[in-house]
Amino acid sequence: MHGSGAASHTIVHQVAPTRWHEGLPLGNGTLGAMLWGDGGPLCLTLDRADLWDLRGNDAYQSDPDYSYEGLLRLAAAGRFDEAREVFEARHLRDNPIGPTKISIGRAELNLGEATRYQCILNLGTATARGTMTTAAGQHQIVAFVCHGRNTICLRADGPVAGSPLTLKPLAEMNDSLSELGHPPPDLSSDGDVQVLCQTIPDGISYAVAWNTTGPDYYIAIETAASAEEAREASVATWRLAAEAGLDRLHEEHVAAWGEFWQRSAVYLPEERIEFLWYFGLYLLASAARRGQLPPGLQGVWAMDGVLPPWRGEYAMNMNVQETFWPALASGHLELMDCWCDFMLQCLPRAREFTQRFFGTEGSFWPGELAPGFVLIWGWYTVLYAWSHSGWLAWMVWQRWRYSMDRTWLEQTGYPLVAEVFRFYSANLRPGEDGYLHVPLSASTEYGCNTPDAWAPDPNLDLALIRRCCDWVTEMEAALGIAVLTPQARDVRARLAPYALTEDRVLCLWPGKPLDISYHHPSQLMAIHPAMDLTIEGDDGDRATISASLEQYLSLGRWGWGGHTYAQMASLGAVVGRAEFAYDCLHQFAEYWIGPNALHLNRDLRCTGMTQFCGDDIAFTMEASCGVAAGVNDMLLQGWNDTVRVFPAVPAHWRDIAFRELVTEGAFTVSAIRRNGRTASVIVRATVARRLRLRDPFAGADVSMSGAALVREGDCFVGPMNAGEEVVLCLEGDTCDIDAAVATVRASDTSRLGLRA
Repeated sequence: MHGSGAASHTIVHQVAPTRWHEGLPLGNGTLGAMLWGDGGPLCLTLDRADLWDLRGNDAYQSDPDYSYEGLLRLAAAGRFDEAREVFEARHLRDNPIGPTKISIGRAELNLGEATRYQCILNLGTATARGTMTTAAGQHQIVAFVCHGRNTICLRADGPVAGSPLTLKPLAEMNDSLSELGHPPPDLSSDGDVQVLCQTIPDGISYAVAWNTTGPDYYIAIETAASAEEAREASVATWRLAAEAGLDRLHEEHVAAWGEFWQRSAVYLPEERIEFLWYFGLYLLASAARRGQLPPGLQGVWAMDGVLPPWRGEYAMNMNVQETFWPALASGHLELMDCWCDFMLQCLPRAREFTQRFFGTEGSFWPGELAPGFVLIWGWYTVLYAWSHSGWLAWMVWQRWRYSMDRTWLEQTGYPLVAEVFRFYSANLRPGEDGYLHVPLSASTEYGCNTPDAWAPDPNLDLALIRRCCDWVTEMEAALGIAVLTPQARDVRARLAPYALTEDRVLCLWPGKPLDISYHHPSQLMAIHPAMDLTIEGDDGDRATISASLEQYLSLGRWGWGGHTYAQMASLGAVVGRAEFAYDCLHQFAEYWIGPNALHLNRDLRCTGMTQFCGDDIAFTMEASCGVAAGVNDMLLQGWNDTVRVFPAVPAHWRDIAFRELVTEGAFTVSAIRRNGRTASVIVRATVARRLRLRDPFAGADVSMSGAALVREGDCFVGPMNAGEEVVLCLEGDTCDIDAAVATVRASDTSRLGLRA
């Protein structure tokens, strides 16, 4: 049964998806393909992670007011029209289209229009299989993106009908590439292989090699410094694939995905919610690969025939963070490393920009970036806000906490977080009240790009700065140094307090409580994800958490987006509101995904749940990934060095199991909940560390084997060596997860009737 969780989840189309955004997403972290169309033609929209046009006109940065001091001067004088001109309007005028992510185009195979159609994407094998009946007969379809090769495979068995496999480049579908000055693509042949080469001005070249006749088609996509090098590489990749054959390639592919899914699994009594966990992780694993550029807003699934919304950017104010969240608890830290490695590579340019714009040391991370720390146009109230730096540092902090890898900490984690702290420390300003203050920043997108967006001391920033001090201190302790620790403790002690109303509600900034239903709950950052205020803090902390959440909910959900539900599911879980967390998952599944489970930033059915509705769709991947992390947080938490098992599961989930989830402190945990009670817990230490496990058995007698733990209050506590395991089980129960899965699948989730 191990590893079978993903294999049980499928997306089944019984009608052909005639629009790109209803297709089936396939990817391997480098290449992406969306399978769609009714056979007349059958389409694969193609993308590759490293295809970016990074050219930009940065002349706007030569304006004498282009600096943080210039922004402060203009804002203090109320000259916001001038500020917007300097920091936003000219940036857009000089860069109307790029820098931007670009894609390849569309492969088309004309089999004839389907009269009957069924196609199934299996998450366990990352393979789409289907049957398509046309006037010519029945076609069997198999499609996948090879896990370990830069090759997309398509099999279309059956009668030959229509045209051969062709490639329609993006340049033929959209004028934007010609406006960017891209040369026309070059089409040639190499024996039985067609090759399309495209050069990105001042950048790399890519080449697509494919065979036009089937039934087995191989589409190889490679990049290189020159078109000829890319051409040679793509043909070589194609020939290796063709020599191996589709069946062997599929065996390799399925084995690799099977190994991936062996790492961890969750089994929930509601299939639809369980699907969210697997699909979020599937999307991330299909879009991210260490050694490749990390996925932007759309991952490796370019919207067909257009340049991507928001230029496909790395959006630092929530999108990047939610995208990579499920890598942590699932144990796939290599996916998070795709992002952290990217940050480390960008660090010299981040320091350089910080020195130029702020005149200080440290690293400031703008709100919108392309590879190479290239700034992408956006609202200046977002681009130059302070919070992105701290939230990215939080990601790095989490990557360390889930591994406790000292070598990684020394080489990657600490340098990144330390530089963010240096930026904050150098740019906070002392006030007459004796506190350190953020002179001017914004609370994520509130007030759009108007003067109303700017303010000193947003609670969002204060929470991240306060916690950044903690992260630096703990990291240095782990490394046995104290370079920044005294300074970090001083900054934390002197930092301005959170802005609260008289009722202890967290404000956006001093004197400004949130006053509208809003999709970014940034004023709640201190509660989650920063976790500076927790339900295990003092009475004041708990009062602030309760009042702030109630006030946010009182404003309604009309202004919420899909990503809001992803973030609030995790927040609800860490404050112990299991039913609210569950409702966020339910709302997301019900209203925010299309028939292929993609998040399109719209309630497509216009149910009245939100202002974001209708056909004006824009695919982004972060919410689907983030909601998977919400499931994790309901099942397992490890903040404040305490492991909590089933901390926030709804009452009607009476039977649950999960295997090898990871928690902070680098413990892997497997657990079974049976008939509303925790039946067993297995904890394994991946590093030598003291375990503190909150008693999940409500004080009942348990049998214990393995590491020696003792009860301390409501916890089991004891030291564990690397690789050591402890098994706790209710007296008379078992720890057999395979056996428990059948019980979970048969569990009654009805809310009718009172349960014992």
